[in-house]
Amino acid sequence: MKKIELSEKIINVSGINTRYRVVGESNKKVLIIHGWGATSYSWRNISYCLAKNGYESIALDLPGFGETPPPDNVWGVDEYVNFLVSFIKELNLDNFYLIGHSFGGSLSLKLTYEKPKLINKLVLCDAAIIRKQRLNTRQRITKAISHYGSKIVSRTPFYSFFEKIAYWFAGAYDYYQANGIMKEIFKKVINQDLSNIASKIKKECLIAWGQFDQATPLEDAFVLNELIENSKLRVIRESGHNPHRSHKEELCKILVEFFNK
Repeated sequence: MKKIELSEKIINVSGINTRYRVVGESNKKVLIIHGWGATSYSWRNISYCLAKNGYESIALDLPGFGETPPPDNVWGVDEYVNFLVSFIKELNLDNFYLIGHSFGGSLSLKLTYEKPKLINKLVLCDAAIIRKQRLNTRQRITKAISHYGSKIVSRTPFYSFFEKIAYWFAGAYDYYQANGIMKEIFKKVINQDLSNIASKIKKECLIAWGQFDQATPLEDAFVLNELIENSKLRVIRESGHNPHRSHKEELCKILVEFFNK
């Protein structure tokens, strides 16, 4: 049996030198879109597992994450999806399986909505699609700061200092750890709710979700399962927001079963 190896590559996409990683070699392609604060490398175990089952995994570092530099201006979901379309064209991908985790899940949903002919099946893993306010006080504070912060920053000399404290209290570590323009991008994407297009997705969709996810609560998975007509829900017991790390064997088994169906 040929040894399965991970190869790292760089391709220029829309003027951005984009790092991506490929595992396996097959005409059955799987494109993996990581979540906020993560990288393509965080999905390496799933990629190896998929390769052992006859799939070729392609995972990229989105602009502003891992080894791919950030964009020059403040992007939202639409700009990231446009970038992904360009990336897909550069690699000449077609009829591929698409996996999106967390923030990558919102991008994958929008990509599937806009370019359905490119995609074979869709997987939403603990996807950050529903951006409504929660009853959780910490989440309310996070969204309020991201929404109103830019309106008061010029009027409050110490706003940036208090903003950091507030985000830390709210548990928004993704924002707290972001640098430069990525902070502004975070504030933009966190206010972009995409649940309105979920009901328009016609592709076969797997919704894989951690039972104890605190970042994107399990209730979101049930809502998406209702909204997406041709979807099935698999709850990963005892897992949190990152089942590709904590329950990689179980998640891989679920993915292979779904792809092979």
